[in-house]
Amino acid sequence: MRRFDWAWLVLLGVGSSAWCLTAARELSATFDEPFYMRAGLESWRSGSNHELMRAGTMPLPVDVQYLPIYIWEQIRGEPFDTKKDCHTILPFARAMNLVFWWLLLIYGTLLARQVGGPWAGRFATLLIATEPNLLGHACLATTDISVTALILACVYHFQTGRERGWVFRWLVPGILFGLALSAKVSALTFVPLILGAFEIVRVYRDGLLPPLSETERGEQGRYKLTRLWYATWPAQRDAWRVFFVGIAFVFAYCGSDWKPQHKWVSNVDQLSEDGRFTPALRWTTHNLAVFPNASEAFFYQFKHNVKGHDVVLMGEWHHRAVWYYFPITLSIKLTLPVLLLLAGLTIVRPRAWLTPLGLAGLLLLLFSLNCRVQIGIRLVFPLLVMLLLALATGIGKAVSEWGERTKCGLLAVTFFACTYPAAGVWPDGLRFGNELWGGTENTYQHLTDSSYDWGQGVRDLERWTKDRDLPPAWVWYYGSDPAIAFDRDRTVPLHMPNLYDIRSPDDVWRFVKGKLVAVSASILYGNPYLTPTMIHGVEFFRGQTPIGRSRTFFVFDFRERSL
Repeated sequence: MRRFDWAWLVLLGVGSSAWCLTAARELSATFDEPFYMRAGLESWRSGSNHELMRAGTMPLPVDVQYLPIYIWEQIRGEPFDTKKDCHTILPFARAMNLVFWWLLLIYGTLLARQVGGPWAGRFATLLIATEPNLLGHACLATTDISVTALILACVYHFQTGRERGWVFRWLVPGILFGLALSAKVSALTFVPLILGAFEIVRVYRDGLLPPLSETERGEQGRYKLTRLWYATWPAQRDAWRVFFVGIAFVFAYCGSDWKPQHKWVSNVDQLSEDGRFTPALRWTTHNLAVFPNASEAFFYQFKHNVKGHDVVLMGEWHHRAVWYYFPITLSIKLTLPVLLLLAGLTIVRPRAWLTPLGLAGLLLLLFSLNCRVQIGIRLVFPLLVMLLLALATGIGKAVSEWGERTKCGLLAVTFFACTYPAAGVWPDGLRFGNELWGGTENTYQHLTDSSYDWGQGVRDLERWTKDRDLPPAWVWYYGSDPAIAFDRDRTVPLHMPNLYDIRSPDDVWRFVKGKLVAVSASILYGNPYLTPTMIHGVEFFRGQTPIGRSRTFFVFDFRERSL
């Protein structure tokens, strides 16, 4: 890249990193982060990934984020208490996620530049660096930015190594694929779809499909597919090599405690003694001491995706996944400037979408219709990034005949247009929603979970009550921030029937009377049927008038009120 491109990358990288570092200190722990902290530090201390594997979490991002904390422990000679010291060490773990953020910026730029030229790369850097949803997760110690960055790295090196020796053709991409799998199991699906899109476009662009003969034209669909299969065979062969290298890498990286799988042992021990294969099965399960390993996380995620779960979308609860969840979510969560650019490019230069990145975005969008785990836009970040890269490439093609000054002017205008939403939503990019859907403050009416309220608002709630000279609020939320989640004098988890005997909305009153109570958006606007007591608690609070709200909490004052 030229000197200007590097300066542009550094400018946006430093600016977005500053956004993330300052935002990280404003947010309390999200629902997942305390688990990652506990399991990550235990993994470094013991060398075992058992707790992560059992939860379906791949260890690479957690290892990177908590390695400095583990080294800090060794220097000071005393282990951290992950509950008491959570807010001390969490900002450092979050800062380590910027390693993956910079990888995402670099490889996003390189991939767009490879497909669409220098100006595509410049627009790609800008669109990624100012995307509020990406920023909102880049400032957290979680896994979604890491897998997206490593997927781009794998795709880029697979494309640049196509005409080189075996090391760059499939070994390096294979290791990168393994790293992506070590970040999140979803790479197993996203990488083949993106590589397939690149290869299909390459075959048609380079004219590698010979024309059909007269006898073949009667069944041209079948013959075209056959010819496409043979034309892409070299890439398929290398892709399989990449796959096996990646699988070998992830199993080696995740390691094993060399113990039997206790659940299998328990299930087999319950088999009838008269079973023909019972003795062999028992011997195998008791002696197959290779667990835990990556297969446990793979199986957990496969089962999770096949099963799916309920979903709340646009204020309506569905007892199972809906096919349109991610397209609607993208329309809510993408910024207005990006939506206008998408619409403008489609109207003015529709053929500019005919690129490998455009096809990859389309394939991932179609794939998202079948994704059954629908708890936030973060699960399809590779799709979001592919759309941004395809848009950047399309813009690069559309302005290819413009003068350099005009291109610079467009880049400057786009910079200010795209920076404004990111600056306006700081420090809470998770909550972002565009103006077509009512803006960020009303996104909770359409989306919950990690697309709005992931438990990150406790610290903001504490400031909100303090600024108004109110006492600390009792909290009902889905969260695990140690500052409040384990304090029985601050929490009212009304969705737990083992703690609260609630059989009607009126029963809620005796548990909240005399209290200042903060209820999170994901409670009030999430699944109302999570537990038998949940619906009564939600109905009670939806019938009350809050005295105000913080970013993610609605605050109700029952100190001097009667029912």
